[in-house]
Amino acid sequence: MHRGFSLSAVLTSLAIVVSLCSRAAAGIVVETIHRFPPNESIALENLAVRKTGEIIVTLDNLPTIYQIEPEVNGSATFIHTFEGYVGLHGIVEVQPDQFYINAGNLSLVTHIDVPGSSSVFHVNMTGFPENVQVNKVADFPESGILNGMTLLSRDEGLVYIADSRVGVVYLLDVYKGNYSVAINDTLTNQPPGASEISNCVHGVHVFQRTPDSQKYLYFTNFAQGIVGRVPICENGLASGPAEVVTGNLTTPEDFALDEDGNIFLALFDDNDFIRIDGRTHEITVLAGSPNSTEYKWASAAEFGRRDSDRRSLYAAIDGGYLAPDNVGGTLFRIELGDLAVV
Repeated sequence: MHRGFSLSAVLTSLAIVVSLCSRAAAGIVVETIHRFPPNESIALENLAVRKTGEIIVTLDNLPTIYQIEPEVNGSATFIHTFEGYVGLHGIVEVQPDQFYINAGNLSLVTHIDVPGSSSVFHVNMTGFPENVQVNKVADFPESGILNGMTLLSRDEGLVYIADSRVGVVYLLDVYKGNYSVAINDTLTNQPPGASEISNCVHGVHVFQRTPDSQKYLYFTNFAQGIVGRVPICENGLASGPAEVVTGNLTTPEDFALDEDGNIFLALFDDNDFIRIDGRTHEITVLAGSPNSTEYKWASAAEFGRRDSDRRSLYAAIDGGYLAPDNVGGTLFRIELGDLAVV
């Protein structure tokens, strides 16, 4: 999600722990998997990893998805363009090679969206590249900007979708096309005094440490500058109020969670990727810095799925679309080693 208003709120009274200390990780290896040339004006927004290891990327400024081979200097292959939309945001896999993507009409020039114009589509990748089947699942006439997506129930086809302009999280049945508001909390909402181009709840991921423990929906709030979580019931509704996990973050975007609850997060305006320890909440910088151009406008992260890259983080950057120092949308691989529990 591009730019927009950001207010890194100080919410220490609500936080489990707010980590004000950070350190740089030693021995981190970062490889460039694919960089789109800056003159092609391709801004990467989000990604999903196929069971065979290839990465599907969505674009913020074009309604197009590509597949990228998971190798250094891997090739990018066109998959599909969603006609009638300006750009794409969230993506989630429900059944193997069955992906769901939201499309909308957010202008990256004015940062103004077209309310009620977002939709979710099903993309069947089983026949790729010869045959890709795409069909619309649902329109969202009440929406602002549909954004991050995550799976709640594979069998029931239930996915969460963040609305970064309205400040709620929807629960969509991708098999039936029905949806409703599941989460509406002050920590997912816009902050007080937010402008009309403010973006709030952004990335979403379900986490349960053990089968007998409480299940949570973790989320970022771009404008409030937090990672939060809300306890959820089996039906996907909140079972209690949300709480801050970590605050004082600069424009947190999408993220990944490992099996121990460690958070691997993209910070858009800080141009970096960080790790937040799931127990101590200590922050470790994995790649990038506020003055970095190599990691211009960090946007998303996801773990690899092959035996060879399960401890690797695929990390996408916007690249600086429309900025004078645009470096091109880029996909990196960050080798995490023992920093990830998988």
